[in-house]
Amino acid sequence: MINDIKKNSNKGFSLAELIIVIAIMVVLASTISISIIRYIEKGRQTIDINNAKLIKDAVTAHAYPSDFGGESVTFTDPDTGVSETFKRGWVYVDKTEIRCSDASTCLALVDAGLVELSDAAILGITEYEDGGPAYYPTPGDGDYIRKSNINEYVFRNKLTVKATNTWNTYQIDVYIDDVGELHLGASASNAIRTNGHAKDPKTASMFAERLGLDGSRVTPIGEQNSR
Repeated sequence: MINDIKKNSNKGFSLAELIIVIAIMVVLASTISISIIRYIEKGRQTIDINNAKLIKDAVTAHAYPSDFGGESVTFTDPDTGVSETFKRGWVYVDKTEIRCSDASTCLALVDAGLVELSDAAILGITEYEDGGPAYYPTPGDGDYIRKSNINEYVFRNKLTVKATNTWNTYQIDVYIDDVGELHLGASASNAIRTNGHAKDPKTASMFAERLGLDGSRVTPIGEQNSR
């Protein structure tokens, strides 16, 4: 009798019990992995938002010249029908590059210490902003790597996008109106980029809200949340 009890107590798990235990372990491991991935992504989002706020503050603080060389755009208010003309500039950021649309947005980032350039390059761009000849540094000057095909100043440093699932690009825009007042725009996208900054209204709205532009209107100028 005693021997029979010992034999029964040493049987261990049945195959069915082992399968159930393994299945539970797999579910737990998957849940933990998903939680860790989400936690890491939130950390990456926070880095991007903090960097975007630095860019926002930099372009807000810059003293734009009266003849700011931004792109001319017109916005017609859908409620009032009143049209306004702006000069538009931008700082575009993706996973590999930071692009400044013009001398002023470039200098805004330089002045804030967000991108690095040699003193000679800064002088050349400053003279360009003041009405001098067009100037682009030699690639390899500080963070500067090239001029884009639409004459942007292209940089590469730690400001590039860190998020992997939330957005792959974001953009901060400045709009200077006819009286010299500055307005801001912001957008982000997780759509596949084919030509320019891909449209992604849901992500753009979320990004603008986290950047402090909540309650702003969506304008057709770059499909951004602006005010």
